[in-house]
Amino acid sequence: MTSITETHHNKTIDILDNKLLSIEGKSIPLDFDHETGKWSTHLLPYAQYDDLIVMAKQIIDDSEEFN
Repeated sequence: MTSITETHHNKTIDILDNKLLSIEGKSIPLDFDHETGKWSTHLLPYAQYDDLIVMAKQIIDDSEEFN
């Protein structure tokens, strides 16, 4: 199992096996589109991301849940 931990705006981002994402210990529901190879979440509707770190930073920046 691979694990990545990063901090953005004093919030901890954890990614496990490049498929499970949590921010501040809260699990973030994810969808992966196998056709496009992109990630999405209901927290940022209409947006898709190539990278979970980039997505997590956008969630922290734009989601009311983490502001």
